Amino acid sequence: MIILRTFLPWWHIISAMIIILVDVCDSAGMSSDSCDWYGSGLLQEEREVQSVYLRCGQGRIQWQYPRGALRLVLRHGFSGRDFFGCLRTDAQFSGANIYVEGHRKLHSLFTKTDGKHPELFRCFTSYLGKVALYVEAEQTSKGLHKEVASFSYDLQLASPHSLRDEFQECRPCTEDELLQKFCTSDFAIQGTVDTLRHQNDLQRSELEVRITRIYRKNDTSQLMPKSNQLEPNHTILYRPLKCGTQAATGSFLFLGRWILGIPVIQCAPRITEWQKVRRKAILHGKHQCQLD
Repeated sequence: MIILRTFLPWWHIISAMIIILVDVCDSAGMSSDSCDWYGSGLLQEEREVQSVYLRCGQGRIQWQYPRGALRLVLRHGFSGRDFFGCLRTDAQFSGANIYVEGHRKLHSLFTKTDGKHPELFRCFTSYLGKVALYVEAEQTSKGLHKEVASFSYDLQLASPHSLRDEFQECRPCTEDELLQKFCTSDFAIQGTVDTLRHQNDLQRSELEVRITRIYRKNDTSQLMPKSNQLEPNHTILYRPLKCGTQAATGSFLFLGRWILGIPVIQCAPRITEWQKVRRKAILHGKHQCQLD
């Protein structure tokens, strides 16, 4: 983990100058493959900016006693590829605001007073394989009163085409994608949709699914109900609200991954469609794993 410190009285105004420093540091190999960063603002001056470089697909930031600002430069490993990213603040997040660096200006990503649901994912897109997040301490000083600005982030590599397509995550998966995700996704389950709810404040659709078969899951206990409100063999899965998910009958194969603690569907073909893809893959030897 590399931490650089600079004293910038008006870091909002001269953020473009910091970008030059970041590029120099990166080119000199001053990066880290760490996923998490933990620190305290008690170790820095009121107007000091700490620059932290992380190269990981997922991680966690915890900044106690926020003071000055953090500049978090995120990359997805060493691929140099662009990515989509989202963060989710902890319920007790306090003492700071979060911005994403744009062209010559900062764009607000999270403030506790922005009126949005505290559990809403705050998302962003990288540029030239990286993104810089500013975590700025609030100006109102509370002395030694402990505040903690903490959140988790998740980055997902994207193709050049998908970066230009706002609804990329909503389109049906191709046959090759179905085969690849069946073998690599965090969960692969068969089931029927009992209830569909749209959560406008969280910008997601919630599907209550009755599980009829679990093909693969690293931790099956995560899919099982943890609340008395759900019947046995039921679980909750999610899709982005913008996808316009509609209620449908029949049996589906749900493939997806955990994003910031939420199981998100990436592919959901009908079982009859999946069986055709499966038979074709086995016939032509295209399967990458056991397909049953």
